[in-house]
Amino acid sequence: MLPTGEIIAEEDKSSINSNPVTDKSVNLWKTLSNWVDSVRAGEFDVKLTTFVLYRNKSGQLGLAEVFDACATRDQANQALLDADPEFANLDESHAIWPYYKNVVLDYPDILLDVIVKFQLETGDLAGYADVEQGLRTKLVALNQLDAVVHHLNGWLVKLVMTRISQNQAAIITFDEFAHECAVLFSRARCFDLLDFTTYSPLSSDEIDKHIKSRPTYLRQIEFLKADNDDLIEAVTDFLKAKTNRDKWIEDELIDEELASQFEENLRRFWKNKQKEVKLVNGTLDKEARGMVLFVQCQSHQETIRNVKPPPSTIAGTYHALADKPNLGWHEDWEAEFKR
Repeated sequence: MLPTGEIIAEEDKSSINSNPVTDKSVNLWKTLSNWVDSVRAGEFDVKLTTFVLYRNKSGQLGLAEVFDACATRDQANQALLDADPEFANLDESHAIWPYYKNVVLDYPDILLDVIVKFQLETGDLAGYADVEQGLRTKLVALNQLDAVVHHLNGWLVKLVMTRISQNQAAIITFDEFAHECAVLFSRARCFDLLDFTTYSPLSSDEIDKHIKSRPTYLRQIEFLKADNDDLIEAVTDFLKAKTNRDKWIEDELIDEELASQFEENLRRFWKNKQKEVKLVNGTLDKEARGMVLFVQCQSHQETIRNVKPPPSTIAGTYHALADKPNLGWHEDWEAEFKR
């Protein structure tokens, strides 16, 4: 049930080898009969209900496709008239007879209303591929898809079976489903900080333009006599980290306090490593010692809420700190860049 009061009544049919809703299939006519009975019992207001029949395989065009195309009662009535010859010899010996009789002979007016609001959907196999594709649009990490699908499937089955056992209508409201999804997606995203840059990769023009602007963090690397490859990698890491950090905060996967704590952890590592490099590599010149410090900080491992962030996050955040500048690589970085 949607917040607007509209209802989606869905029946799912599956088959291993062929179309499960052929013209004379029990699946088709029992579904129509169930819906007609539900309308008669007052469970569904036909004006507010969409009747969805989902199948996992398609086949030759038949009544299900014809019903799906009907937008008016006249079209629905014509579809039934056109189908009359196919069912002319149908009798009580046929498996679909009680359902066919119920909707076509006993309650044709309700059937016409149901057909007008009928939708046929065709998926793949058991429908899990469609579900997983839908979850990808919600930015659920690939390695969390199976867990999310299994949880939702179990939750739906348990809720429906519980309500049936308690003689309640097996109806799930939109608010119930939305709440369960919101909680589940949040938990799934906590397991993995998504790399949003995989959905919109950086272009070479964007990188070149950034290099030409010569921001402070790039000049900090140039001060170490770094080569062009180092600059390109630095820009890539900086922009990827910024994109992800902004999106994580926007989606409330992390907050400003957590981001600040992450930066402080990196800065503390840099400070300790700076002292170590100066003591251990005293024979090197300042540029070489700065490059050693730079490389060690770039390869440092740090977690966010005990979760390993995507590649580029640590290196890119170091570049953001060097851009402010809150830290530097060359021993004379403060005199050079804090002016």
